[in-house]
Amino acid sequence: MVMSFVLANIEKTTCRCKFFIILQGERAAPRAAQSGVRHNHDILDNTGYIELYDLQREISERVGQLACWVRVEILSMKESGGHCYLTLIQKDASGQVAARAEGRIWRSSSGILNRFRLQTGESLRAGITVVVRASVTYHPVFGMALVIGDIDPAYTIGNRELEKKKTIERLTREELIDRQKSVPLPFLPECLAVISSADAAGYGDFVKHLEGNRYGFVFSTKLYPALMQGDRSPASIISALEMIELEGECDAVLVLRGGGGEDDLSCFDDYSLCRALASSRLPVLTAIGHERDYHVADMVACRHFKTPTALADFVVEWYEGAEEQVNEVLSSIQDALMERIREAEMNVADCMAAIANAAMSVIRRGDDEVHRCLTNIRFAIVTAAKDLESQVALLEARIQAADPRGILRQGYVLAVDGNGHVMREAASGKAGESFSLRFSDGRWKCLINEVTTEKSRQ
Repeated sequence: MVMSFVLANIEKTTCRCKFFIILQGERAAPRAAQSGVRHNHDILDNTGYIELYDLQREISERVGQLACWVRVEILSMKESGGHCYLTLIQKDASGQVAARAEGRIWRSSSGILNRFRLQTGESLRAGITVVVRASVTYHPVFGMALVIGDIDPAYTIGNRELEKKKTIERLTREELIDRQKSVPLPFLPECLAVISSADAAGYGDFVKHLEGNRYGFVFSTKLYPALMQGDRSPASIISALEMIELEGECDAVLVLRGGGGEDDLSCFDDYSLCRALASSRLPVLTAIGHERDYHVADMVACRHFKTPTALADFVVEWYEGAEEQVNEVLSSIQDALMERIREAEMNVADCMAAIANAAMSVIRRGDDEVHRCLTNIRFAIVTAAKDLESQVALLEARIQAADPRGILRQGYVLAVDGNGHVMREAASGKAGESFSLRFSDGRWKCLINEVTTEKSRQ
C-alpha cells in the first residue's frame, strides 16, 4: 500500500501529545480522552502530569511500530560518513508543501542506492519523486525521521523516467533514434521554420540574438506557433511540423522551448512527438529547457542545443561558414584568372619584341629585301594574332572549365572526406567513415556502408 504522507497526521498527533504537558491534576485526563490519546497511568506521578522525556519515550514506542511504503519527493540530499540525509516533502495541488519530514539511509543500507541506479539508470537526487519503504523513528532530541530501507524503482520520477526509457527502446527498435543524424544540413538555408510559442521568452531571446549578430546577416525565419507544454503539446507540435512539410518553404526545422519544470518539459519525451521529429525529411534542430535538460526529442534530433540562445549562435556560425567557403572559391578563381592573364601578357610582349627585332634586321639588309620582309612581317603578324586569339580563347575556356560551379552545374558532384580533401578513387574511403558530396546548390553528408573497387571485384 502506497501512502501519500500519512506522516502529516502523525505530526499532528505529536503536537496534541505535547499539549498535555501543561495540563495538571484532574484537567489532564478529560482533555486526553477527548484527543483520543491513551494515558499510561503507570508513568504518571501524583501531580497528574508526566515528564517531557517520558512523553517522548511513549511517542517513540508507539510511532516506532509504523512501517510502510510512502511516496515522497526529495527536496534535498547530502551524504556524510557513508550515511545519506534527505529532506522529504509532499506538495498539494497548488504546489505548496503540504508535508515535510527528514529521511535517513544508513550506511548499512546504502546498497539500495546502487540497486536503484542500476534498475532505473538514474541516481537518487533532489527533485525526483520516489516510493520508499520507510520505518518511522522518533528520537527525544532530534525528533521524528523516516529510515528508508528500500526504494521501489517502478515509481521513479512518477513513472516518467520508465516511460522515457520505453520510448527510447521503441524508437531504437524502429531504427528512428539516429535517423536524423543522417539528414544533411543545407549549405545555406534560405528559410528556417521555428516551432515555438510566440510570446515565449526563449523564442524572444532567439530572435534577438539573430538580429543582433555582429556580421549583419539577415535571416529568414517563419514562426509556426504551437503549445510547448501540457498534454496537448505533442499534438500541437506535430501539427506545426506537418504544416511545415506541406508548405515546403523552409530548409530546416528549429524547435525552441525555454526553461521550465520537469512536468512542463515532459511532453518532449512523448513517443508520438519524437517519432514525428525523427521521421521528418527536413533536419530538425532542438533547443529545449536549461543546460541540465536532455529529452528524447533532443536524442532524435539532427542536432540539439542546451538553450535557444546557443542554437542562435549556431545559426550565425552556419551562415558565417557558408560565406567563408564562397569567398574562398571566388578568391581562388580570381587568382587563377589573374595568373593566366599575366602569362598571356608576357607571351604577347615576347612576340612583339621578336617581331620588332626581325623587322630591324630586315631593314638593315637593304632596300631589295624591304618588300619581301614587309610581306613576311604582315603574314607573321596575322598568324601571331590568330595564334594569340586562339591562346586567349583556350585560356578563357580553361578558366571557365576550371570554375567548380560550372562543373557542378553540369551534374557532376565533388566527393570530399572529413578533412576537406578531394576523394579521387574508391580506395580513399573506408566503411564506416563519413564524407560529403558537394553539388552546385549544397552538399550531402554521407556514410560509407561498403567499399568496392575494381581490384576487389577481381
